[in-house]
Amino acid sequence: MDFLQRYKKWFIIGLMALSVVMMAFTGRNGYQQGFLRSAFGTVVTSGQSLFSSIGNWFSDRWNFFTSMNQLHHENQRLLSEIDRLEAQLAQQLHLQEQVRNYAELLNMRLLYDDYAMLGADVISHNPSNWSSTVIINRGANDGISVGMAVIASGGFAGRIESVGPNYSVVAMLIEDAVAVSAQSRRTGELGIVRGDVNLSSYGLLRMNYITETADINIGDEIITSSISSMFPPGILIGRVEEVGTVVGGMRYAIIRPAVDFSSVTSVLIITDIFD
Repeated sequence: MDFLQRYKKWFIIGLMALSVVMMAFTGRNGYQQGFLRSAFGTVVTSGQSLFSSIGNWFSDRWNFFTSMNQLHHENQRLLSEIDRLEAQLAQQLHLQEQVRNYAELLNMRLLYDDYAMLGADVISHNPSNWSSTVIINRGANDGISVGMAVIASGGFAGRIESVGPNYSVVAMLIEDAVAVSAQSRRTGELGIVRGDVNLSSYGLLRMNYITETADINIGDEIITSSISSMFPPGILIGRVEEVGTVVGGMRYAIIRPAVDFSSVTSVLIITDIFD
């Protein structure tokens, strides 16, 4: 477009010069002279119209591509702004979840204020089983020892399995190697709650060794037992979802745990020793 606009006048001058030469060559014939002048005017007018049309076409296309380029940059700017806002929202939601979790742990601390406790954050999960064991940022340097009870948002979570200088491994109750003496809060009926390989994928626990005549119903709260030799009594474990009977007349219960083991981010360690 710029090239045509720049050199258009030189093209017209060339046509005029050519016309003058032709007029001089045919100057004796008035008819021919008039004809050439008319032809010259037609050529000049047509040339101007052609170049004007071509220039306008290129101008329109240039404006179109310029607008598209501007729209592209604006689109990229808006996409970047959306990414920034989404990241900011995710951070705010994460902070809100942390605040909620800490508030729940504070309530747990007040609920079980008879026990000495120490707070800790989860720094890693077991990559092979997300909910069975976690690593926390407290260890021997903080007075933590193997066997201490651990509670999380909701209730009883598990026990300290191993200890390092500044970290500890917590075996969650959903792990089938962990068991706790338990009882019904309503009736005091006793049993043993532990993880079960067939139930862990559903986030459930199993309570075994319930007597055939035990008064235990769906919805009953199950807590750590007062006869436990390892863990403090009265801590909520979960609620009964199902009751059944095994061969020999003993009964069992399926427990929905009070703790969501897959989402534990902070815990409280009961530093009192029960033996």
